[in-house]
Amino acid sequence: MSKLNHMKILAIIYIISTPLHVFGMEPDSKNNVLTLNDLEAVALNQSLDIKSKEYEVIATQEKSHSLTSNYIPKLSLEGSYKYVSEIPEINMAPGRVLKFGDNINYSIGPTLTMTLFDFGAKSQLQKSLNMNVSAKKNEVINLKSNVLFKSRFHYINLALLLEKRVLIANSLKVAHKQLKDVSSKQRFGSGSRLDLLTAQKEVHELESLLKETSFNIEAEKSELYKVSSSQKIKEINFESDQNYLEKLEFIKNRFISYKSRNYITIENARIKSLKDQSESLENHASSISKQRYPKVNFFAKSSLDYPNGPDLTPFNQNAVGITLSMPIFDGGELSHSAGEKQNQALALSHQVLNEERNLNESIQLLLKRIDNLTEQNEIIQKKIIESNEISKLLYKSYLEGHTTFIEVERANVKSREAQLNLSTNVYQITFNLIQLANIAGE
Repeated sequence: MSKLNHMKILAIIYIISTPLHVFGMEPDSKNNVLTLNDLEAVALNQSLDIKSKEYEVIATQEKSHSLTSNYIPKLSLEGSYKYVSEIPEINMAPGRVLKFGDNINYSIGPTLTMTLFDFGAKSQLQKSLNMNVSAKKNEVINLKSNVLFKSRFHYINLALLLEKRVLIANSLKVAHKQLKDVSSKQRFGSGSRLDLLTAQKEVHELESLLKETSFNIEAEKSELYKVSSSQKIKEINFESDQNYLEKLEFIKNRFISYKSRNYITIENARIKSLKDQSESLENHASSISKQRYPKVNFFAKSSLDYPNGPDLTPFNQNAVGITLSMPIFDGGELSHSAGEKQNQALALSHQVLNEERNLNESIQLLLKRIDNLTEQNEIIQKKIIESNEISKLLYKSYLEGHTTFIEVERANVKSREAQLNLSTNVYQITFNLIQLANIAGE
């Protein structure tokens, strides 16, 4: 084997053993890059779940606005018509009867009504509806955060698979060159059959692994399209050098600030929504309870009535007054309805406490896991340097006839595993960081 070929193989081993993110922290603007920011924008814009939830917000706002009309007078047109069979009458003289009315009676005219006092029943209901609107808005925020999390999750999955495929493809190039060298040595009588079979096995294993990774990339592309509806995902051909994603290391650096956030001051949108729902139910229960007390209404009416007593002609009638109403007995309907809402509010308040406790534990665990993975990252980088050096030394020793190719193959595997462990470690750190971003509602 020539010295030039020897140097080429060592150079390729060095390249595949170097961390992938070293060759490009940021995406090349000249290439057709699908950035995570672009994907997030499309996912938020195309999400039908978000649009559906936003319509729910509008619906609750409309209901809240409709209740405010109860605080202003209502003007309506009222009319009645009836037929009576008996008409009051008196005998004025023998043979003469005076009737006080007619068989036909009608009344029609505008009526003005307004609630003057209801012990705050309507105002409590208004507060309940307003808190329900707030709960729905927080549900939208939480849903947007979840859509972003899913998009980020599948994006980094795809980024990891692409980095893995690059590593395997480069390893396969080295394996082919080493197989060629082993075959040459055997032809000249200095190589063994076992070395040849070992080199062939490594090539076949890498080819199989490359096909499996390529399929997983296509599957992950499909999952990413489902959560983002980005047409660019379907158009991108990741086999081409002109299309690729942002590197995992670059994405990790984007989210690294979430590690130093003060999560005590951050209130999760889901928890805020549950609190709003609980307060809404409490106000609703209070509104129902206040319906037990008297309600005073004002009314004013101007109408055309018929008949005018014994005078069988239409006449104009004006009336103004107040009415008082209060339930005396309802079989416990109001108390049970209020109790239902109150207990629903208590159930949600306990759910809030449980959610807050679990969320705090999750945050602490995520922060500890990120610290642990960061420490592992430094160890893995040292292992890459060591395995790279061992791989080069063993291959040199094999070429000189001091070791078998089995030892070279084992060193290649360990070198490849160390590099893959680094990419996986960066992926896991990034995954935990995007979980923190999801908790922060961003």
